[in-house]
Amino acid sequence: MNGAPLPRATVAAAIAFAGLAAVFAALYWEGAHRTVLAVPAALGWAAALAGLRPLVRPRNHGAFYFAMGIMAFLLFFLHETYEYRGAVRLFPVMVAYAGIVLSAIDIVSLTETRPARAINVFFGAVLSEDQVGRRSVPREAKAVLSMAAGVVLIWLLGFLIAAPSFVFLWMLLWGRKTVRASLYGGVLTLAFIWLLFEQVLSYELYRGIVVEWFVDTLLYS
Repeated sequence: MNGAPLPRATVAAAIAFAGLAAVFAALYWEGAHRTVLAVPAALGWAAALAGLRPLVRPRNHGAFYFAMGIMAFLLFFLHETYEYRGAVRLFPVMVAYAGIVLSAIDIVSLTETRPARAINVFFGAVLSEDQVGRRSVPREAKAVLSMAAGVVLIWLLGFLIAAPSFVFLWMLLWGRKTVRASLYGGVLTLAFIWLLFEQVLSYELYRGIVVEWFVDTLLYS
């Protein structure tokens, strides 16, 4: 906030959020039921709402509440996907986590903080209030629809193709970045996802129905 100290409500909410995150991690480690895990998750969402609200300009509160509502829906969606077992839940769980990350980026970008400015510089005009004006609910709805299109892209092409493609198109079309800058963003996204999941975590990402069909056709035709 331009060097100003954080509001007391934000500091208190941040402490509460950290405590709830620790409780959630401990319960998850102990194998608690998903309904039990939903309690600290819901309280953490409320703490985030209370803590971030003072950092958002009043004229952007409508967009902030809308974005927080989308986050609540994604958390609920994630909660429900854990009812399934095995490979059936793999894709919806990964989509839920991807949506939560994108939603968190959108929420943080609404605040008057250094991380928000860094996000706006990276992604461009779509999230920058200085370039496009007020962050209204219709604009947030368009952003959500874009995220939904990204989910469809993941379903079709898989994470390794869809994620960098989505970032490239987002920065180019919405963020008004140059082709070179958008390409850099897509390549960095691909490198980050591949290194983190495929190499560090040894986790094979979803490849997409089109890619799987193409591979099967080549192997068995």
